[in-house]
Amino acid sequence: MVLVVADDYRDFGTKILNPLAKRMPIGPMGISFLSLLTAIGAGYSFYMADLENTNWLLIGALMVFLTAVLDALDGMVARIRAISSRRGDLLDHTLDRVADIIIVGGIALGPLVEITVGFAAIIGILMLSYMGTQAQAVGAGREYAGLLGRADRLVVLVMVPIIQYFSEGYLDWNYMTLMCYTFAIVCTLSAFYRFNKIWTELG
Repeated sequence: MVLVVADDYRDFGTKILNPLAKRMPIGPMGISFLSLLTAIGAGYSFYMADLENTNWLLIGALMVFLTAVLDALDGMVARIRAISSRRGDLLDHTLDRVADIIIVGGIALGPLVEITVGFAAIIGILMLSYMGTQAQAVGAGREYAGLLGRADRLVVLVMVPIIQYFSEGYLDWNYMTLMCYTFAIVCTLSAFYRFNKIWTELG
């Protein structure tokens, strides 16, 4: 059984963004770097956010949303213009990982989440992403199985800060901390799930 959530709606998202992709004035590489800039904006916003300055949470959520849109657009523009390449794929995956680290790193270094919990979330995210690309490296094809793939995480990183803006938290936990615990645990388990699935396919 393949467990995916937001990835199931890729085709729907593609239909919505396709008109914009056809009219983009810049190329896929420019879009990728623009996506990195919005990720930096998100990381900085989450770093600045605390229970007294919650407006930063909304700014961070907006920056993550823009990062997600731009991340989808770069590949679409490359395909529309027939300029897809292995270098472009390398750059895209590299910048995706850098963006993940910057966004969640901003949360980890900020006042809302303990740094150990934040960095545990980063480790889980990177392990899950690594298993996806490693599957491709060993000839099994790009692997998206498991919960909290990148599309799922970006949705969560938009929604949870907004929820945190309107509510301080659940019992003694704020929602940003609960989100990082979820990333740390679920992404790590999903990485093991991907490893087992890839191992079986290569047998």
